[in-house]
Amino acid sequence: MIFLEKIQELNSGVVVFRDEKILILERQDGIWEFPGGSVDWGESPEEAAKREVKEETGLLVGNLEFLTVTSAVYEKEDNFTSKHEKHSVYIVYRGESTKGEVELSKEHKSSEWVSVEKAKKMKLGLNVRPAIEIL
Repeated sequence: MIFLEKIQELNSGVVVFRDEKILILERQDGIWEFPGGSVDWGESPEEAAKREVKEETGLLVGNLEFLTVTSAVYEKEDNFTSKHEKHSVYIVYRGESTKGEVELSKEHKSSEWVSVEKAKKMKLGLNVRPAIEIL
């Protein structure tokens, strides 16, 4: 396979805690992940993490603490016409949300508040497993 380009991106996300459980989101492809996404130009990773949680879940998070950095390299196909190799680096925070109901964006099809042990048994995204293993 020939890759047309290599893309590297910086992302940030949050392991959101509430009542000793963590929030995990199911993508459309059945993979589970934490709320998070790309850091916009000029935005701090912490600001991006808070923004992404709000956009993807409707929740506000506080008490952010740095947890870890993860990364993964994988193949990605865009619009079914071109393929590229992608290197995603995630800065992962631990945070809390004390109230509010999850209101998912179209990016995810479901959400669950689960124990860390249950999350370890789920089909997790490449950048999620290293973070979950240190909780």
